[in-house]
Amino acid sequence: MTDNKQKTILSTRDVHLWYGKKEALHGIDLDFPEKGITALIGPSGSGKSTYLRAINRMHDLEDNVTVTGSFNFKGTDIYAPTTDTVDLRKRIGMVFQQPNPFPFSTYENVAFGLRLAGVKDKAVLDEAVEKALKQASVWDEVKDNLHKSALGLSGGQQQRVSVARVLATSPELLLLDEPTSALDPVSSHNIEETLLNLRDDYAMIIVTHSMSQASRISDRTAFFLSGDLVEVDDTKHIFLNPEKQETQDYVSGRFG
Repeated sequence: MTDNKQKTILSTRDVHLWYGKKEALHGIDLDFPEKGITALIGPSGSGKSTYLRAINRMHDLEDNVTVTGSFNFKGTDIYAPTTDTVDLRKRIGMVFQQPNPFPFSTYENVAFGLRLAGVKDKAVLDEAVEKALKQASVWDEVKDNLHKSALGLSGGQQQRVSVARVLATSPELLLLDEPTSALDPVSSHNIEETLLNLRDDYAMIIVTHSMSQASRISDRTAFFLSGDLVEVDDTKHIFLNPEKQETQDYVSGRFG
């Protein structure tokens, strides 16, 4: 579990986001420790995925989106004009809702980011690929077929290869946007086990619609509602003794 005395890896202050003239986030203040899992929960349309995507500037790829506020990542202003977004997305990796392997081998999927960074040494690539696949708890299942297409893997295996692809570039923060919502229960369990194994080495932020998943794997939970951050606290506190009535209503299943 995380230690409350941990350093902060990411601090956001007064974050607002607009799609055109529609304000989707209303001044979000959130800090994240350098290790462990923070879950973002809330009903559909509450702003949790919108906030997550703002952290590594995924909205740069969309027209008509305006982001304001402060995003301080280990002393770096994420939205500074001088920030290199390619480097930023290497340091802040992202795993999406749908498994998204590239249409080539499992090995080349995991090596992709390293090759992009100019790594050519086969021994270095081999070691990094094996390490990342082991961290993602999928090495034993794919090691004999590394050079076959990743598209031939099951959905759960593809998602763990997607996690390995992010891990291979040695990120400091992992963003996971509903990483199990497209998977069957067994595959979802495997992803959760993978994340639990990584929690002592990485800072992770996971958006989930599953109350049980948030309660099982996260150290801290933040509850979003209609673009507002209602409450953030240790996960146990959020689920057993929340301060706000809206949080109590949501985690007890009264709405959402």
